[in-house]
Amino acid sequence: MKKILCVTTLVFVLCFCFASAAFAAPLTLEIDGTVVRPSVDPMIDNGVTLVPLRFIAETLGAEVNYNAASRSVTVETAAYSIVLTVGSTGYTVNGAARTMLAAPQIVNDFTMVPLRVISEAIGAQVEYIADTSTVTVSYFTTMSGSVKVSGSTTVQPIAQAAADKLMLMNSGLSITVAGGGSGAGINDAKAGTSNIGLSSRELTDDELQELTPYIVAQDGIAVIVHPSNPVGNLTKEQASQLFLGEITNWADVGGNNAPVFVQTRETGSGTRSTLEEMLLNRESVLSTATPSTSSALIKQSVAGSANAIGYDSIGFVDSSVKAVSLDNVNATEESVKSGNYLMGRDLLVVTKGRPSGASAMFIDYLRSKDCQDNFVVKEGYISLY
Repeated sequence: MKKILCVTTLVFVLCFCFASAAFAAPLTLEIDGTVVRPSVDPMIDNGVTLVPLRFIAETLGAEVNYNAASRSVTVETAAYSIVLTVGSTGYTVNGAARTMLAAPQIVNDFTMVPLRVISEAIGAQVEYIADTSTVTVSYFTTMSGSVKVSGSTTVQPIAQAAADKLMLMNSGLSITVAGGGSGAGINDAKAGTSNIGLSSRELTDDELQELTPYIVAQDGIAVIVHPSNPVGNLTKEQASQLFLGEITNWADVGGNNAPVFVQTRETGSGTRSTLEEMLLNRESVLSTATPSTSSALIKQSVAGSANAIGYDSIGFVDSSVKAVSLDNVNATEESVKSGNYLMGRDLLVVTKGRPSGASAMFIDYLRSKDCQDNFVVKEGYISLY
């Protein structure tokens, strides 16, 4: 899966139409009840408020792509695709042509776009309060209905934290989040028993024929051992041989003279599939390895055995286990983002076709800066921004 494209010429856009005379006081932007301050001040053109595109995109969970040749900007949310062109008042929403009052423009390398155009195109509510010169945008506080989510236990903590916050913000909203592994989440989404599936592995070509993936975070898979194990680094070949059962004593990789106890995830786990793809050259983990049905449980198994080896998302690694480096590269945010670490991956949510309603808005929230800062990073994963 390709990472979400962030280009320096991209910026974020909110649009609101009213006379420039209304701005005797500085304009205040409030999104979902929180006052926000873009890095670039809003500007007025033809009575229309223009704001930086990147700021709004990150706030509303949109992906932005800039085509330098055509000077067009595509803003993608889970449910909507908005295409604007710098210098043109024409734009499209999911292919339908529309016209705005003021054209997007580039000011000091920032793309400035109308606030109301972007906000209302995705279903947000926009209001101007003259007494306080405040523009309010309501999006994630307008959700209602029910959403069922299931799948990867790696992605589950992010989804659960996001669901809890959104339900506190919306009394008419119900979101249930269950684990079960990536395979279960993918199958649930295909069958329609869940609105959204969680996956910590890439989709196969066949799955992509039925499902639409959305990247919500990045992650790395760490090889973990007991903290007392003296082994701190393994080559890719050594790590592969340990998980395949070809090396059975820790002394053969510089450790104690003791048998190796291999811990693994269950069949259908996205974490296991990624390990077998990236580390084992598509071979299967040793058949006699002890399986665990979640990220938390495999960490617990390794923490409870001095001679164990396992693997887990870096988001689950703590002081109860030790992550060994692979070819002298540690499993860190920096090494994953740079591509230097062997087992970096994207964390996904998947839907059958393009989602709508609360399901689409839930995905947008997962990709918003608020969720990335407050849940993705705090859970130990790697932010999209």
